[in-house]
Order: sequence, then C-alpha cells, then structure tokens
Amino acid sequence: MFIVVSYTIEMDMKIGLVVAVLSSLFIFGIDLYMYNKSGVNTYFQTDIALCSMFVVIAWILGSYVKVANEHIKQLTDLTNIDGLTNIYNHRYFQDKLKEKCNESMQTGNPLSLIMVDIDYFKAYNDIYGHQKGDTVLKQLAGLLTKIKRENDILCRYGGEEFVLILSNTNKEDAAKIGEDVRRSVDEFPFEGEELLLAGSVTVSVGVAEFNGKHDDPVGLINRTDTALYRAKFLHRNRVEQYVSVFDNASRLDDKITSLKSLINVIHSRDSYTYDHTERVAWYCQLYADYMKFSDNEKTKLTYSAYLHDLGKINVSKSTLISAGKLSEKEWEEMKRHPVDSAKIICNIEGLEEIVDIVLHHHERYDGKGYPDGIAGDDINLLARILAVADGFDAMTSE
Repeated sequence: MFIVVSYTIEMDMKIGLVVAVLSSLFIFGIDLYMYNKSGVNTYFQTDIALCSMFVVIAWILGSYVKVANEHIKQLTDLTNIDGLTNIYNHRYFQDKLKEKCNESMQTGNPLSLIMVDIDYFKAYNDIYGHQKGDTVLKQLAGLLTKIKRENDILCRYGGEEFVLILSNTNKEDAAKIGEDVRRSVDEFPFEGEELLLAGSVTVSVGVAEFNGKHDDPVGLINRTDTALYRAKFLHRNRVEQYVSVFDNASRLDDKITSLKSLINVIHSRDSYTYDHTERVAWYCQLYADYMKFSDNEKTKLTYSAYLHDLGKINVSKSTLISAGKLSEKEWEEMKRHPVDSAKIICNIEGLEEIVDIVLHHHERYDGKGYPDGIAGDDINLLARILAVADGFDAMTSE
C-alpha cells in the first residue's frame, strides 16, 4: 500500500496504476502458489479486495495529484506569464537570463540578448487610445513568437519593450534575427499606422553578447539597452549591435589599454560615468566621421573622449552618485576632475597632445567655465567639440 501511494504522489496516476497492477499480480501469484501447495487458499477473497483497493486508491489519489499539479501550473503561469501578451514576463526573464548566463560560463557557448522597442508608441496610444495600443502589443508578441527559434526565450521586458534570450548564438547571428524582427514589423499592416510620424509602426532593436566569466546578467542588459539607445538615436527602425570602445581596446594603442583598469575602478564606483564615457566617445566618433577629420585629429578627439573623466577617481563616491543639487563643497570637489584627469594623462608617454583637450573640456565659450575660465577661440577646438558631446549626453540621459 505504501509503495502504491508513494509512486502515485511522486509520479502520476498512470505510474500509480501500473504499480497497483504489478502489486496485485504479485499477490495473486502468491495465492496461486499457496493454492497449488495446499489446495485451499482462505485469503484469496481478501486479496481480491486488497488488490481492488490498490487500484482504487491509485486512481483516486492520482486524480487529486493531477488536479493539484494543474493548479500549481496555473499559479506558476500567473507568476511567469504576462497577462496581456501571453508570453513570459519580466520576472521570468530575470530568472532565466541568470540561469542562461551561468550555463554559458560553464559551457563556453555564446549567449546573446535582443531588446526590441516600439518606435513612437506613445504617439500611437495618444491617437488611438490604450486599447488599440494593447492590440499592437499583442500583435507584436505574436510576430516575435513566430520568428523566434524553438530554444529562444521571448519575454515582455516592460511597457513596449520585448527581449529575446538566444542560447548558442553570437551577436552577429543575433543581429540577423533582429533584422528579421525589424523587417517583419515594418511590413505588418498595423491598424492606423499611416497617421504616425514614420507612416508605419516600426521597432528599434539592440543586440549584445555575453562576455563569459568577466560578465554578469546586469551588464548584458545594460549593453543591450545601450545598443537599443543607439538604434533609437539614429532615427529608429534599425538594428544596432553593442560595440564598446573598451571591448575593442586591442584596436587601440597600448596607452589606452594601460588605463582600462583605472576606468573599470570608476565604473565600479559610478556606473553612470562609465556608460556616459561610452556614449560621449561614440558621439565624438560620429562627429569626427561626419566632419571628415584627419586620422590624427580623429584619434586625439576619440582618446580624449575615452579619458576625459579619469579624474573622477579622486571624487568621493557620495558626490558622484548624489541625486540632488551638489553643495558648494561637493561642487568644488567635482570641478577638480578635469585637472586630475589631465595630471593622470600627462604621465603617460605619447598622450601629451590630448592633455589640453581633457583639461579644458568644461570651459565655456563665454569664459564662465572651469578650471581656467578661458573663452572663445582660446579653447582648443577639440575640447569645444568634446564639451558639446559631454553636455548633450548629460542633458539627454537619465
């Protein structure tokens, strides 16, 4: 009896019934053996009742176990499934991404993340209302479900953002899937899309790859979000892979690589500064390409953008992460970072040409900047460009 009950609870009704039948056959076998020996078996009727009880208990208990498992599944779905789109939700995404990152570290297999965001979705909601907007979200979830591969994990990240976890996939292959997503959405006939600014419902897509033992889920999400930000900044309806100036340090001079550890220290104290540096360097590269700067000027501007905030290593963490207005003492401390950055850089052989750019990237054309208060054309041209990129990112980033 104990065996029948145990297997029914631990397995399911079918296993419980099989165990009940096998147990009954075993008992009947003993009855037949006893019958052959003595010609009479007084326990046969009792054993028939006992075996019937085995089957009945397995069936009843199995039914209860089945119902209980269905309820557990329903509760799990309520916890992990997004109620609107019927795909996995943000909570499930976080748990699964952590699991997949650990798996990637152990196996060495590539892992990529795709983040999809609907362009101008607020405008669509403003025009047609949130119910129509919800319909678009459901339709997009359906498109993504059709595009994703069998082992890909699709989740709603939040609002109009969706994510795909791609196991055994590098970022180049992930970008191809991202392009399939972008094109499919662009071609889908969403209701009323002709009234939107772009003339159709489109998505921007960011792609990043997990970097193994030196990475974590939060870093992967941040890099994918940065790639998505670039896609939206570059007129939307496009796919952008994450490319880091530090990840590609092998293409740079050893002078930059030698400072990477110091930059990582700043990152550990203030992740905003690190991400800000990435974006400012990217803006400077775009500007230098657009203006067709010489290779030498482009290199100096790019190096300066990488290193302009090195001096923040000497700024207290409380000042760096302060969410409110800085006190006069904190402001004076923050204003020292261009000088400290320049002092660090001037000690690196070969970087002498960018010291002036880094030192004066907080000067103002009207002479009210710092640290020297110089004005107009007295400020290095590249320092002025860096100041614009620096200020633009500060004003457009949270």
